[in-house]
Amino acid sequence: MIEVRAVEDLLGSLTEWLLRSSFEGTDRCEAIVRDVAACYGRTVEVTFFADSALLSVDGRTLSYSREPGVPPLHQVSRMKTLLAEVHGHGLTAGEAAGRLAEIRALPPRWSRPWQVLGLMAFTVGFGISVQATWQQVGVSALTGLLVGVLVVAGAGHRRLVLVSPFLASLLVSAVVLILHERGLLDGGPIQLIIPALFFFIPGDAITAAALELANNRMTAGAARLVYSSVVLLVLAFGALVATVVLQVPQSALFDVPVPGNLGPLGVWAGWVLFAVGVMLTFSMAPRDFGWALGLILLTAAVTEVATRAFDDPFGTFTGAVVMMTVALLLGRRPGLPPSYVLYLGAFYVLTPGSHGLRGLESWIGGHPIQGVAGVADMVGLLVAIAVGMLVAAAAVGPAGRVHPPEHPITRPG
Repeated sequence: MIEVRAVEDLLGSLTEWLLRSSFEGTDRCEAIVRDVAACYGRTVEVTFFADSALLSVDGRTLSYSREPGVPPLHQVSRMKTLLAEVHGHGLTAGEAAGRLAEIRALPPRWSRPWQVLGLMAFTVGFGISVQATWQQVGVSALTGLLVGVLVVAGAGHRRLVLVSPFLASLLVSAVVLILHERGLLDGGPIQLIIPALFFFIPGDAITAAALELANNRMTAGAARLVYSSVVLLVLAFGALVATVVLQVPQSALFDVPVPGNLGPLGVWAGWVLFAVGVMLTFSMAPRDFGWALGLILLTAAVTEVATRAFDDPFGTFTGAVVMMTVALLLGRRPGLPPSYVLYLGAFYVLTPGSHGLRGLESWIGGHPIQGVAGVADMVGLLVAIAVGMLVAAAAVGPAGRVHPPEHPITRPG
């Protein structure tokens, strides 16, 4: 009887943890719970939705409702080890439940000042990929610092977390518009606004929605798609409010590129800086950094070459196939980081959410044709990423199996 209750506790805690980290697919989460139950001789019924889950074990049905998000990556790495030990029958259910509780209680890998610096690096690194100029570096460092302080200070305060995307958009847009109105910036403000908001852009949720819909998980896919659209609209609305507060015309929001002056080495250095930002922002263990950096650079290189040869969205599709294939193959090997830790940063290289936000802000600025084109680019890219990930998963093996055990999840700007 004690062992039965221990299995229930383990499966319940695992279901709740997966639900909080379920932007990578309901099928995958369900497969992990079933596999762990099978290791202890149980057959369970489990159903995941976007923000809720039902678990039936030994005649009892448990329900969970949690907000999904990005799990701390050092917890993800520890979870891979735990699942491997469970699959190898090296732990009792009680021991596994205790280990899982310890993992969930782990504090962030990096202190709050490091997290702020991480968001700065995250912003500057991505900003260089948008506009490879020293102007972008300076503006992104300033706005990334502001967003970093807002995010880190608001962590643990639910009300502030809920409004932080709007506040960040308002603050960042106001800063950039003030600099632009004073003639201190070249080109359009939108390309300087986007990088600092990239942390909030739900590119992972948008792509997960496409994956869910393609896999006939219509409820979860539709829910994620609606959520992603609302977040993009909130971010765009923040920029609109900034124009009202500053009493500048909405036409001040326009998207005009500026020729780069950093050179190719500067662009690649930007991706390295971005990888450092991912590590500090999402609590990655230092031992996993080299592998994640390698996949970020590989994905960026493959996408760049394929895009130049065949244009988008084929370039993004190729990058997604390579990214997912390499992440799945490496993630299955003992001693290496889980697939999710490997490809989270690389996924941001491909994420379509920034195109959607650029399109919405261009629309607000009175450029509807450019705005529609940006949103259309987002749709094309999210389909390319989703199909690329599905193709890679089909080629490497069935997604969601923990055989041998892999990280429980297969993320997002």
